[in-house]
Amino acid sequence: MSNTIEIESTSKNSSKDAADKSKKLIARTRSSGVSFNPPVTHDMVRSLFDPTLKKSFLEICITLTIILNFILAYYMVKFIGLSYTKLFYLCQYVIWRLGYNFGIGYILHNQSNYESLTNFANDRKLFDKKEQKNSLLSRFAQFEINSKLEGNDSLYSYPTELNVWLLFRQFVDLILMQDFSTYIIYVYLSFPNKLNDYYNFNSFLGLMMILFNVWVKLDAHRVVKDYAWYWGDFFFLQDTELTFDGVFNISPHPMYSIGYLGYYGLSLICNDYRVLLVSIWGHFLQFLFLKYVENPHIEKIYGVSNDTAINSNIDDLISKEHYDYSRPLISTGIYFQNFQYLRFTDYFTVSTVIVLISWFLMSKPSNTFLFYFTMFVKLVTWSGISMILYQQSHYKWFTKLFLKNGYTQIYSYQNWQFIYSFTLVVNNTLLFCQTLGKLATLYPFSQLYSKIIFGILLCCLQIWCNGEIRDAISDFGWFYGDFFLTNYITSRKLSSRGIYRYLNNPEAILGVAGIWGTVLMTDFCHENIILAVEWTLTNFIFVKYIEQPHVAKVYGNSVRISGVSKTLLALKPIKSVTSFVDIVSNKMMHSLSYLDSDSETEHNTSDTDSVSSGDKDIFKFSKYKLEHNNTDKISPNSEFKVEGLQNDINLLPNKITVSWKLPASIYNEKSWIGLYNVLDVGNDRLRTRVSSMNHWSATSKSAYPHNPINSASVSEFQKTGSSFSGKVVFDASLLHFKPGIYELRFHGNSSHKVLMISRPFQLGYPKLELESREDIKKALTDILTKCGSVKDGKYVESANKNFPIIACRKLIKDSLDVELSIDYIRRVNGDLDTISTKIHEIKVILEKL
Repeated sequence: MSNTIEIESTSKNSSKDAADKSKKLIARTRSSGVSFNPPVTHDMVRSLFDPTLKKSFLEICITLTIILNFILAYYMVKFIGLSYTKLFYLCQYVIWRLGYNFGIGYILHNQSNYESLTNFANDRKLFDKKEQKNSLLSRFAQFEINSKLEGNDSLYSYPTELNVWLLFRQFVDLILMQDFSTYIIYVYLSFPNKLNDYYNFNSFLGLMMILFNVWVKLDAHRVVKDYAWYWGDFFFLQDTELTFDGVFNISPHPMYSIGYLGYYGLSLICNDYRVLLVSIWGHFLQFLFLKYVENPHIEKIYGVSNDTAINSNIDDLISKEHYDYSRPLISTGIYFQNFQYLRFTDYFTVSTVIVLISWFLMSKPSNTFLFYFTMFVKLVTWSGISMILYQQSHYKWFTKLFLKNGYTQIYSYQNWQFIYSFTLVVNNTLLFCQTLGKLATLYPFSQLYSKIIFGILLCCLQIWCNGEIRDAISDFGWFYGDFFLTNYITSRKLSSRGIYRYLNNPEAILGVAGIWGTVLMTDFCHENIILAVEWTLTNFIFVKYIEQPHVAKVYGNSVRISGVSKTLLALKPIKSVTSFVDIVSNKMMHSLSYLDSDSETEHNTSDTDSVSSGDKDIFKFSKYKLEHNNTDKISPNSEFKVEGLQNDINLLPNKITVSWKLPASIYNEKSWIGLYNVLDVGNDRLRTRVSSMNHWSATSKSAYPHNPINSASVSEFQKTGSSFSGKVVFDASLLHFKPGIYELRFHGNSSHKVLMISRPFQLGYPKLELESREDIKKALTDILTKCGSVKDGKYVESANKNFPIIACRKLIKDSLDVELSIDYIRRVNGDLDTISTKIHEIKVILEKL
């Protein structure tokens, strides 16, 4: 059963229609649960000013006081003077506004928590028929309600809660109408005297804001009716759903937020900073009323949506699984949240702010330097942040950078949080200093008070927007956790709560409001305009080309329509335009589909070769060289080939067996075979002009007695008739361990003269698809043992000079698809158990990402 109530207003319908609708509604009291059909009620304006409706005694008194206010104002101006009259009505407005926010607020707070008004009425039997004769208060209360009820309705057929609410409405009407009328009179008395003062952009903008404010009020009443207008759910409830329509799709709490735009519109028309300050004060009190009276009651009665804590739960999960994780430092624009006394980075961030402000105050840099420095720092930091997030989104680069150096996924995320928070703080601090410096040059700014105040309001709007964003998506969303910790996301659904109910990307719109506020404060100074444009463009590019593509990749391509979009699309002119655009785009996509299919046919080529595209080019080059091989020129009895290769690939650390044959007239005992990367030797087929770097083998065991390793590789050597032949084995002591395309060269007589060249082949590491830590350790140990680099369960860098630590890192990357840094391998002393555990951890994390 739902908790919300809506009572139909009769502002557009007849009383009979409203009565028919109201009888369909069932309301119930909050504590006792008594059900009843609420009577017909009307909005404030009709109740007070519609002559066709019955008027109660209090309503007549309220109407008379409103009229009396305007009459009194006329004669006070005439006999006392304008300034004293303005002061009088300003004091009146202050009293009525305090009565609204603190008087009504106090009553509603007690009614919400203790049902004080209901208990008061029950204790004094205000609506008891028998008590009417004995109590003047009871008689008056019953008379007042009966004068409002229509038809055969009787107050005795309704519960006390409803009757109390009907009386409470009269009290609200008095305060609200007096609050409104005294404010309007004060503003009217503050209007410019000259007609020419109205012919400016401020007056036009102010008028637009007032008209928008009127629409907000009317549409809000259309949606919530007078039941919610008069806080009916503090007294009784009705079984209907919460309504989010019209203006409630545009802004949170529109009656308290954009419902006061008219205040600022009137301030613009007046062009008086005193009116603006009074308006801000009144609006601020309204927000206090919302925060401490209405919001607590709404949460108590209606609760919160189920998706409110998804991101917050992720933060809690991270803290639970990682005891050393703490909430990151966040600058709200006014103060720092989550400052940790034992976290050095927090001190570094705060110290940077202090240093920058101290430098500004003491060194007093020129405005030109501040402008260029702020613009440069913003561009550099934005580029860095964008690069990190782009690489992280596509390649998990930032996470891998820390993982390969032995750190955890959470540690990399914490470092990112510091980087992001630090850049925000530095940019905002420099902008603050630049704006202060520019304001100093404009002093005295007697004509800029209104612009400065409006600029501060825009800064406050940005601070509020950032706070709402953090409330909606928590620390996890604020620091782009879905770029770094996608494995912690429990629900692949975008948040539509809080400010995201109304805007898809609030940071792209309201997130730069404060930047444009500095433009207002500096009287549209060109430096601040340039900075505001830079902030806006970089923000737009970031959201459009980095954030949105990543969001689509993580959460899917489902379109989330914001409340503002829904409201705009509901307007008939816009609906017609969007329908036309949809029709045209569908036809264009249909016509282009044939081109797409043809393009796919042309470009869909299968690449079944295991060799990379770069290596294929090397193969083509090497095969061209093979056509000019010296073997055929020497003798038809010569032979030089690599045995046992599959698809011209040898997987390291497997041995390479080379067989050769030469006529006795050409062969020399000092002949030798070298292993070379084809990119190193170049085009020269007659002479090798680079060193073999000890990757060579003798052809005869007795030829090089001082090189035992190079001689031990000879496995066969014999003379058959007029020719010599043999076999040579290149093992781990002679092999290259850098993947690439290689060839073998047969050199004659201890020289670098080339007699024969083998067919090119590829050296590479095997691909290992292993899941468990034990399997990874076993496979890694076996491979490294064959490489001759294992001792006591550790990789020993000096054991095989042909297999340095860079080759070990390359082996792990190519075989296990995990990258470890040289620094980490050395830090753990090459311990294969530790390395295998780290590889397994990284593989698990990357698979989840």
